[in-house]
Amino acid sequence: MDELTLLRNTRDESREPSPQALTAGRAALLGRIADDDATDATAHHRKKRRWIPRLTWAAAGVAAAMAGVLVAGNVILSAQSAYASDMLRTAATQTIHYADLVAGSDQYLRSRTHARWGVCDDTGCEPNDQILDVYMPADPEAEWVLYRDWGKMPGVLTGESIETTRAVDGRFYDPEFSWVNVDYADIPLDGAAAYEWIDAQYAGGSVSRDEDNFVRITDILRSGLVPAPQRAALLDALSRIPGVTATDNVANLDGVTGVAIGRNEILRAGERQEVIIDPDTGLIIGQRTMSGATFFGWGPNQEMSLTAIETTVVDNAP
Repeated sequence: MDELTLLRNTRDESREPSPQALTAGRAALLGRIADDDATDATAHHRKKRRWIPRLTWAAAGVAAAMAGVLVAGNVILSAQSAYASDMLRTAATQTIHYADLVAGSDQYLRSRTHARWGVCDDTGCEPNDQILDVYMPADPEAEWVLYRDWGKMPGVLTGESIETTRAVDGRFYDPEFSWVNVDYADIPLDGAAAYEWIDAQYAGGSVSRDEDNFVRITDILRSGLVPAPQRAALLDALSRIPGVTATDNVANLDGVTGVAIGRNEILRAGERQEVIIDPDTGLIIGQRTMSGATFFGWGPNQEMSLTAIETTVVDNAP
């Protein structure tokens, strides 16, 4: 008998499983299959649960980093603003004790501005130096004198490069507006009150209220003719404008250094306007404008304009 025949003869084909046994076996098989599926699903769910927290923590990390940058930026800006405020208020205190130059009966208080402003056309801008000498007599209601060298650009009214203009109360270009455009006696002598005085005059100019307040205060100061008490109040008022910061050791156009007080205007692509002050006298010794972005050939953070301002007493006017 061969091995195959022997193997077949050992199988008992007369015994068949009962229906109960088949039913029990089928149930056991289906239960095992269900258990295997549940195990696979649980493992997959665990993998997803491990992955989801990782994504959540990663997103939280990015958000925290961004928040950290913003917080750090705000902290730095706040520190810079605090430094500027402290410096301006210290300068205001110093200014009150400064003895202003006073013109005698036959003399003039002269404010000289040496300016480097851009002349722009469709091809771009180039620097143009100008000289503006304003002579204020001892009697402010007497005749003032303006001498102006327009440099490469002819005068707006005369068409000449050099002009000399005389006008009572410094109303050189318009009988309605003086050169300083304010009666110094109207300026409150308290810093907070001076700020409220300026802010109350806002009429929608500039691209923001803060920029307009900054420009109107610095326009008064840059005349170089503001008496010390009013100058001190306006310096204090500057410290109250949001976003004002200070930069030490900035040179004006003539190389005289001071502290640059300025603010970046986000609505002008970050352009920064500054006045440079002598912290000991509170006098404005220059102005500067810095670009915030590429504009007319200027790259980011480049000088767009720079001036030097000097106030002296002279015996004669042109």
